[in-house]
Amino acid sequence: MSARLWISAICLLAAVVRLGAFILFDRFRHPEVWESETIASNVLAGKGFVFETLGTPYHSYMEPLYPGLCVLVYRLTNHSFLALGLVQIALGSALAWLVFACARRVVPEGAALVSALLAALHPGLIVYTTKFHPFTLDVALWCAAFAALLAFSPNRPWRSACAAGFILGLCILTRPTILACVPMFGWWIWQRSSRQTVQAAARLMALLACAAVVVTPWVWRNYEVQQRFILTRSGTSFVFWLGNNPYIFTGSAMTADGGEVVAWVPGPVQDRLHQLDELGQQDYFRQEAFRFVASHPAEFLKRSALKFAYFWWFSPQAGLLYPAGWRHGYEGFYVIIVALAAAGVWTRWRARLTRPTTWTATLMLLGCCLSIGLLQSVYYVEGRHRLAIEPLLLIFAGAGVHRLTRRQVA
Repeated sequence: MSARLWISAICLLAAVVRLGAFILFDRFRHPEVWESETIASNVLAGKGFVFETLGTPYHSYMEPLYPGLCVLVYRLTNHSFLALGLVQIALGSALAWLVFACARRVVPEGAALVSALLAALHPGLIVYTTKFHPFTLDVALWCAAFAALLAFSPNRPWRSACAAGFILGLCILTRPTILACVPMFGWWIWQRSSRQTVQAAARLMALLACAAVVVTPWVWRNYEVQQRFILTRSGTSFVFWLGNNPYIFTGSAMTADGGEVVAWVPGPVQDRLHQLDELGQQDYFRQEAFRFVASHPAEFLKRSALKFAYFWWFSPQAGLLYPAGWRHGYEGFYVIIVALAAAGVWTRWRARLTRPTTWTATLMLLGCCLSIGLLQSVYYVEGRHRLAIEPLLLIFAGAGVHRLTRRQVA
């Protein structure tokens, strides 16, 4: 009961802090909107799931779950930004509980409460809650998927696999990068299946089948619209090109002065691009990116290594869109979190013999963080890409704080 009261209080604190951020930044009256806002407005106006970019209407520009949520909220509230903001606050507050749900499977309950508190007060997570961007839904669903996997029960393996698979399907419909974690999911299920390979494989297939059931309607819709297989979005080739083009490399979608990388495409090529349709443009970006990788393999590896470093630290463009001091403040906060997380992982390693399951869970979570970082470094890196897995680091940071405070008391 004590833990329930504490986590309820932490979630309430998270809601209050996020509401305060909305008011401080005046987001209810002057919202920061992204592509999803245009798509939701077009759907409500009867124009369909459309977003225009590069002079061309895109019908499969992004994943559908967050724009769909916006459409639902707007339809019920006469396009109220206040209502959508309250939904964002609810998602951001639920994240603290989801971090706790994950952490209690890996670290002591007291440490799990600290992890939840860190999630409630994490400045990056607070700021992104105030943006009408898919990120807040992304990270909440990711944490829900990890919570379901960590709760995988050998006594109810099929129910556990199906529950995790359903949430994984929702994750794919908002940010499919989580698919990089599937090998680690399989390894975790194998560990939880007493290392019985056939049983683990069958349970992983059940998980993936449930995810496929959730994702298939959108894939079928894309096929009907485009007459081509598209998992979630048509722009995958473009985001691959952003990190692997022959014109400019920053590791980001932005240049050092805050411009767009795509603006470096020569004028005649841009004119040609504007004459192509959605798939024609993506075919161009895919062919040019693969041509660059094939002709410059060493440069591709160098760029990927730099982007991997940017993923775990900060790219030169990080913070350009924020007040000058914010980046330095966040760098200091991140260094502290990483140091505490390292201390927390150390405590799990020391307890690996007496608590082997929690050490296995630790390895699974760290492996997922590494997998996401590696996949992201093949494409391009923005600060929000690492921010999506920082709640997992907070699990171990909470353990680090818990260990340090216990030593101080002792």
